[in-house]
Amino acid sequence: MVLALIRHFGCQFCKDQVSQLVPAVPAIHEAGAELVIVGSGSPPMAGFFAEDYHVTTPLFTDPMRDVYRAFGAKRPTWAALLNPRLYWNGLRVALRGHWPGWPQGDLAQLGGVFIVLPGGDMPFAYRSAVAGDLPSVACVIDELKAALRR
Repeated sequence: MVLALIRHFGCQFCKDQVSQLVPAVPAIHEAGAELVIVGSGSPPMAGFFAEDYHVTTPLFTDPMRDVYRAFGAKRPTWAALLNPRLYWNGLRVALRGHWPGWPQGDLAQLGGVFIVLPGGDMPFAYRSAVAGDLPSVACVIDELKAALRR
């Protein structure tokens, strides 16, 4: 399984991430895995997000953020707002057409991408350090293929 923990359903970084992951679903399936997306908003928010971004893979919401804690996803301090990478990431995704929407979940929660194998092994764990800090889809697929070859 490729697990994408997104920050919240109005997040411009999450919109960008999912818009890149959705076209990669056939490659993820071909490798022998499923993409699962989890966000921190409410079920209606998840439904609108899935419709807007054409999500056909499992999409769940975790308003209490239990999954985020279990996978060690970070919550930044206020000092993270001073990190230039945050603003660079925002400009990068804005240039690709993704703008912040109305907050739909926990604004402070960061996400990540994880590969979890059937036996529970987790050969790849990427926890975002600032908003928009995510691995490329190509990196995730390469890691998935390598993990499944082992």
